[in-house]
Amino acid sequence: MEKLINKLKEEQYKVPFISGIVIGLITHMFMIVNKFPNGDSMTNFYFDQNMVTSGRWFLTVACGLSSFYDLNFVNGLLAIIFLSISAVFVTRFFDVKKKTTLILVPAVMVTFPAVASTMSYMYTVDGYMLGLLFAVVAAYISKKYKFGFFGGMVFLALSLGTYQAYVSVAILLCLFDIIFAVIDNEDIYTLWNKGFKYIMMGIGGGAIYYVVLKICLFAQQKELDTYQGINEMTHISLSSIPERLYKMYYDFVAFAFSGRIFVNNFLTMIIMSTLVSASMVAIFVLFVKNKAFKKWYSWLILFLSIGLMPFGANTVLLMMSPEGEYHLVMRLQWVIFIVAIVIIAEKVISAFETVKDKLIIPKTVSVVLVALLCYNFLLMDNIAYFNLQQQYEKSYAYCVRLLDRIEQTPGYEQGMPICMVGEISKKNYPSTELTDKITSKIRGTDGDFLFYRGEQYEEFMSNYLGAKLNILTGPYVTDMYFSEEYMEMSSFPDKNSIKIVNGIMFIKLE
Repeated sequence: MEKLINKLKEEQYKVPFISGIVIGLITHMFMIVNKFPNGDSMTNFYFDQNMVTSGRWFLTVACGLSSFYDLNFVNGLLAIIFLSISAVFVTRFFDVKKKTTLILVPAVMVTFPAVASTMSYMYTVDGYMLGLLFAVVAAYISKKYKFGFFGGMVFLALSLGTYQAYVSVAILLCLFDIIFAVIDNEDIYTLWNKGFKYIMMGIGGGAIYYVVLKICLFAQQKELDTYQGINEMTHISLSSIPERLYKMYYDFVAFAFSGRIFVNNFLTMIIMSTLVSASMVAIFVLFVKNKAFKKWYSWLILFLSIGLMPFGANTVLLMMSPEGEYHLVMRLQWVIFIVAIVIIAEKVISAFETVKDKLIIPKTVSVVLVALLCYNFLLMDNIAYFNLQQQYEKSYAYCVRLLDRIEQTPGYEQGMPICMVGEISKKNYPSTELTDKITSKIRGTDGDFLFYRGEQYEEFMSNYLGAKLNILTGPYVTDMYFSEEYMEMSSFPDKNSIKIVNGIMFIKLE
């Protein structure tokens, strides 16, 4: 413990950790100290997180650290702590030395909008951020220790068992480390050793994950779910691989340019254009200055590593059905690209240390641009939280009106089965969302209301209005949806939107 405490007192550990905590709290405090659920939160106020059918066999353990209740403050604080520790490991992974970089790396990581998207699923955010930490640690110990890839296998398996998408974080860290080794003119043995350790870590981690998954499914007598095509994860057909690869590379370009995360206004377009262009020039300059261009294998490894970036960023698409929705919660790995830009800036400054006085302007500009990008991310996060608050307020008001109509309907009795069909009528309740241009791509925070399933109304009214309703689910609701009786009804709040037939109350929402 004494050695650990002394280590944490060192600037290279203390600065990124404290920066991550402080900036993380500033960014996400609004969400942490308030209770703004999203649609999925309705059925997860208490959930043991046993998601083995989704392949997440470790999630129940990861989330169990904070209990299985949806505790905003505890879960959110743990998430920021895990993110900050991840930032420390990332700075150590890339051997960051300059204090400015030690501050900017955690700033980028805690403000990135994918974190806000995950925060909207507050009931599981602490477990997910622990999964992210596992992925970073897997890459770190694989690099830093001679046989560290054995430990890396275990941590990668734990990350996959918590949330599969974070394997891309480990992959991108490894790819950027190889790129930086190439431009630093490392010898072929060093490059081969890095590549070997990372490949072994990936193969071994995937194998451990798969074996444990099979054991957990067998022990619980369960099968993989069809959600997002997760059941196809363990038996991908060879004929589907070309389509999946095409989608990975196409999505990479599409998200980078039109994902509304990196470029969502004129300022961010200027910032990202400048940072990306400057980074490409910097890589070329370092490649030439360090005489790496004289080695043929340096060219090969450099282009191969860059070409694998879309594959690394979108690895999760190999596990999903082509029809699955690839949303922002699954894209946290994209923050590594911004981190890499910050690292490249430090490398250039260090490489030209003898003329550092002449680099004061580009150094200052790069710091200001990244800081502005972080501030823009902070604004996006809080706009998303603002819309979550609006969703909650509008949903609360809607449910008060709906509950009053239910209780005032002649013939209604407590415990009566209720068949609630359809989503909220866009005709009777036109959209009042103010944040669509910002939140439309921030999964979990978009939309006007919280509800799209009957059980969500049941849970909301139980937990927020103290009313116990008996909402029907399953095939009966589907049959009602296509029935003649339903077609003849009008949408809530019209008079003919609620009626009782054979002891069952029918409510038409859409």
